[in-house]
Amino acid sequence: MAGTGNPNFDVLIAGAGMTGCTAACLFADQGLRVGLVDSKSIADWDETTTCPRVSAINIASSNLFRYLKVWPGIERRRFSRYAGMHVWEENSEASISFDAREMGCRELGYIIENNAVTGALADKLRQHHNVSILEGTTITDRQLGRDRVILEMDSHRTLACKLLVGADGAKSRVRELSAIDCRHFDYQQDAIVTTVVPGESHRRTAWQCFLPTGPVAMLPLWDGRCSVVWSCDRGLSEELMALSDLEFESTLSGHFRQHLGEISVCDRRFLFPLGQHHAAQYISRRTALVGDAAHITHPLAGLGANIGILDTAALAQVVGNAHRTGKRIAGQPVLRRYERWRKGENSLVLATMKGFKTVFGTSAKPLVTARRLGLNVADDSIHLKQVFARYAMGIAGDIPAACRQ
Repeated sequence: MAGTGNPNFDVLIAGAGMTGCTAACLFADQGLRVGLVDSKSIADWDETTTCPRVSAINIASSNLFRYLKVWPGIERRRFSRYAGMHVWEENSEASISFDAREMGCRELGYIIENNAVTGALADKLRQHHNVSILEGTTITDRQLGRDRVILEMDSHRTLACKLLVGADGAKSRVRELSAIDCRHFDYQQDAIVTTVVPGESHRRTAWQCFLPTGPVAMLPLWDGRCSVVWSCDRGLSEELMALSDLEFESTLSGHFRQHLGEISVCDRRFLFPLGQHHAAQYISRRTALVGDAAHITHPLAGLGANIGILDTAALAQVVGNAHRTGKRIAGQPVLRRYERWRKGENSLVLATMKGFKTVFGTSAKPLVTARRLGLNVADDSIHLKQVFARYAMGIAGDIPAACRQ
């Protein structure tokens, strides 16, 4: 810790999930003094327990984890590459397929348990002499000093930092204390998450079926199983959660039998409400929001975790540039540069996902016809598929340097 009169930390990050741990590694690697606080302990890896929450980690995010030298630690845990993707609409039988070879790469992305990522990041953080991990504590108040943010903790401890980063999720305390407005949109849907055994090989392919009530995805896991993310209208989600395992297996098999055979359920079902929100600003004085604290979108494209990781890389890049050139790391010009960079790109993603949900969530005949035509035309065009794939893989647009190959 610094002596009296100096902030305890250069950067204090609230939230020790995937986004917060990534941010902590990025800032620590630049020689900054980093504090990481969370009301819970970092989700360590347990090889005997399967985490039901998985993320589709795209190429840009994997590049960042390689840059941080935590990728070998992720690969040592449960880890699944996928090289294909097949998407279809049940009502119109229109479909589109993606193959990594057509994109000129080995894989399209990776399906990884969230705890595998945070576990590998935590391993690195615990080796950093300039990182302090403060678990089991929460920020209760935030005050602005002349050159610092002063934080009161529920443990009656006072901390100070030059830059406060809110990576503390959808109900961000940092966002609330910073008086940043947030626009919410309720999809009126829930996501049912579970793990299943397909009757046939998943062939390292991610499968997604669009139903009028919402998309259901089967994501390939390392041992031949699949992680299910079934997004569906409320009411139907309650009915599906109330089914017996045999009834749920039969319902799920009805949508995937042609590709994956009969489905067997091997894990309990979890239910998560779905919504979208977007912070009106990503910054306030000496404060920045990243990840779910700034935005949440529909999981249908698997982009949520990835755009949060891009936030951390962009923020670390502009802060690192300021640090190296002797500028104030939490100065408004620095933070505005981050906000301009990420807010516009994320707004486009959120609007696109909202549009997809609306367009694919109706049975109106003109839209069914348009969807069928659009999917089939795109499937016949390598160029269009390459454009879509590059955005999904995170390798198009203004990408932070650490996320490039």
